[in-house]
Amino acid sequence: MKKKSHDRTCILIILICTAVLHIAACSKGFCDWYTDNLYPYWAEWLGRLNAKLPFVLGEWLIILAAVLVPAALIFLILLPFLRKKEKYRKFTAGYYKTLLMILCGSVLYYSLVWAVPFRGTVLGKPEKGLRTEFSYQEIDALMRYVTDGANSAAEEIEIHADGTVDFPTPEESRLKIEAALQSLSAEYPRLNGYYPPVKDAFSSDILRRMDIGGVTFPYTMEVLHEKYYAKNPVERLVVDAHELTHHMGFYKESAATFLADLALSRSDDPFLRLAGFKEMQLYVDTDYLGVRNEYMDAVSQEHPEIPRPDGVKLKEMQPDERQALLKKIQDAEAQYAGEYPYLSQRVWDICRIADGNELDAYEAESHPIDEMPAVSEAIGKTGDAGWTAQYAVLQEHTYEGSVLLMLQYFDGKLY
Repeated sequence: MKKKSHDRTCILIILICTAVLHIAACSKGFCDWYTDNLYPYWAEWLGRLNAKLPFVLGEWLIILAAVLVPAALIFLILLPFLRKKEKYRKFTAGYYKTLLMILCGSVLYYSLVWAVPFRGTVLGKPEKGLRTEFSYQEIDALMRYVTDGANSAAEEIEIHADGTVDFPTPEESRLKIEAALQSLSAEYPRLNGYYPPVKDAFSSDILRRMDIGGVTFPYTMEVLHEKYYAKNPVERLVVDAHELTHHMGFYKESAATFLADLALSRSDDPFLRLAGFKEMQLYVDTDYLGVRNEYMDAVSQEHPEIPRPDGVKLKEMQPDERQALLKKIQDAEAQYAGEYPYLSQRVWDICRIADGNELDAYEAESHPIDEMPAVSEAIGKTGDAGWTAQYAVLQEHTYEGSVLLMLQYFDGKLY
C-alpha cells in the first residue's frame, strides 16, 4: 500500500509541477528569463555529455519508445488470457505504472527544454514598438541588399577551369559557423555559449524522404543533419547554423532562420556569406514579388497607359503580340519599380556544383527503401502530415516569418 501511495504521490507531484510551469509560461517575460538564465545549463551540460557519444542518442530513444508502446498494447491484449497468473498481473501493472511515470516525467522535462523556451518572445527581446508594415521601397531595399550580398560573395569564390570549387572542409565549416553565431552574441546573448558538434543522422534515408535537412533533439540536446544533405557544402552551412541556433534556445523557426542567415551573411568567409544571403533571398523573394505586383497595380491606377499582365488575354494573343506586351510590362516595371534583382549565374553555378557533391554522396550508397515503394510512400505521407502540423502550430513563426524579422532588423540600417 505504501509503495502504491508513493508512486501516486510522485506522479501527482510531477503533474502539479508541469501545470505550475505552464501557468507561469503564460508570461513571455518568465519564458525569456528562464531561457536566458536556466535553459543554458540543460543545453551546455547535456550537449557536452552527448557530444562524446559516437551515435545520436535521441534516435535510439525514439526507437526505444517505438518498442515500449506497442509492447504495452500486447501485454494488455494478453491480460485477459493470463489474468489468473499473479506474476503476470504484477508485471503488467508494474510495466504500465513505469510507463506512466516515464510519460509524465517526459512531459515535464520536455516543457523545461522546449515548451517554455518556445513560448517566449521571438528573439528574446521586447516586441512592443516594432513595425509590422513596410512600404514597397523598404522591401525593395532589403531585396536588393540580400541579392547583392549573394552575388558579391559568389564573385569571391573561384570556379576552376574544370568546373570544380575548393569548398571548405566540414571541420572548417563547423568552426566558421560557430564563430559567425558567436559574433551576434552582443545583440543576442543566448548565442554566446557551447555549440555541440552536428552529428550525421542514422535515419538519413527516412529524413530525406520527409524533406528534413536537420533536427534538434531538446531531450538530449543533440543536433544532427541528414548525412547526404550535409555533403552539400553550401546547404550544410545553412542547416547546421539553423539547428545550432535552435540549440541555443531560439526554437521558433522564424527566429532560427533569421539569426542563422544573419550570422552567415556577416561572416568574412565568402562561402558562409553566399549561403546566408542566398537563403535570405529565397524567403524575401516570395514576399517581394507579391508586393512588387501590388505596387505596379497601384502605379497603373495613376497611369492607365501602363499595361498590366492578364493571364487570359495573354493566352489568346499571338506569340509576337504576347512577346511585345510582355516587353512593355517589363519596361514599365523597370521604370517605376526598378530592374528586378536576380541572383547571378555565378551564384547558381556554385550551388549547382555543391548540389553535385550531395547527389554523388547519395548515389554512392545503396538505399533499400528505394526497393520498397509502399514504405517510401508511407514515409513521405508522414512527412507531409508532420510539415502540415508544424505550420499549424507555428502560424506566423514559420520559416517565411523570418522576412518580417529581417525587415525589422534592417529598419534604420537600409531604409
